[in-house]
Amino acid sequence: MKTILRCDIRREHPLRGVRYLVFTALVACTGKGGSAPTGTLLTLVNDVPLPGAANRFDYQEIDSANGQLVVAHMNDNSVLVLSLADGSVKKLLPNIPTPRGVAVGDGKIFVTSTPSKLVIIDATTLNEITRVTTGTSPDGDAFDPDDKIVGVSDQGDGALSLIANSGTGTRTPVPLGTETGNVVYDAGRKQFWITVVKSSEPNVLVEVDPKAATVTTTIPLPGCSGAHGLRLHPDGQSAFIACEDNDKLARVDLGGSHAVTIAATGAGPDVLSIDTSKGWLYVSAESGDVTIWDINQTGTALVGHVHPGDNAHTVAADPATHRVFFPLPQGTGATPVLRIMRPSGG
Repeated sequence: MKTILRCDIRREHPLRGVRYLVFTALVACTGKGGSAPTGTLLTLVNDVPLPGAANRFDYQEIDSANGQLVVAHMNDNSVLVLSLADGSVKKLLPNIPTPRGVAVGDGKIFVTSTPSKLVIIDATTLNEITRVTTGTSPDGDAFDPDDKIVGVSDQGDGALSLIANSGTGTRTPVPLGTETGNVVYDAGRKQFWITVVKSSEPNVLVEVDPKAATVTTTIPLPGCSGAHGLRLHPDGQSAFIACEDNDKLARVDLGGSHAVTIAATGAGPDVLSIDTSKGWLYVSAESGDVTIWDINQTGTALVGHVHPGDNAHTVAADPATHRVFFPLPQGTGATPVLRIMRPSGG
């Protein structure tokens, strides 16, 4: 019998991403299954079957304290909590509309959900605690452990929501631009950083004081269009940004010069992850062309390209084991898998 897949190719925000629907459609609507990984930099460890529909995943986060990987199965309206050891399913939490951003902290898991919610889950019992209001079309989120504030990128509002008391307190929106992307917490500076698309170029990287709810630094990003994915270098001196509209990686100096270095990535760069102990940055892409960068070098030092699978636009790297996780709508068959890989040669 011929396999028929539901062509669910939603992408959350209407302002951009039309070209990425094409990438997803090519995978989701062929009915022929996914692909095996290619490239020499990473070796396949295992493909772990995942429940749910063969459609889009989004952000994921490693919860090392509880030995688990939390994955937003975006177009399946569910969140998966997986064993960090082998990828097996610990729990599936259904009925979470379009889950996107994932953050962990204070014994909780924080997941953004449409149209304007933050879902809070107990990281130990894996039971849902509550849902609180955010701005429109929330995307990435991050946790400030110093002040117990959850920062939520309200992509549709172009704002950052600061929600006190570990997500259950007062929400303070900070308007920033036309659209916001990912947000991270800078433990050294005790500030949030967030990517922002303005009404006119250039896009910017913005630093926000979580307690004062004020912008403290704005860094222009010339050459970066569609600033979205974001990670900080472990030394806190620079940030890496996925420029999804022109297929670039930007590295920006967070210090005095604010110098920006630009390099080409795979088509449609999205989620970033850093293996801090190995010194590798993974830039996943809608095209499945994942680029790997040596962050111990200055500027943007490309290690090489790998293709973990079609639609490999989300990645999480575990610095304790060097394993790299790619949830895929389809493995080599027509059903979802968690593709676990590791650097070749150790």
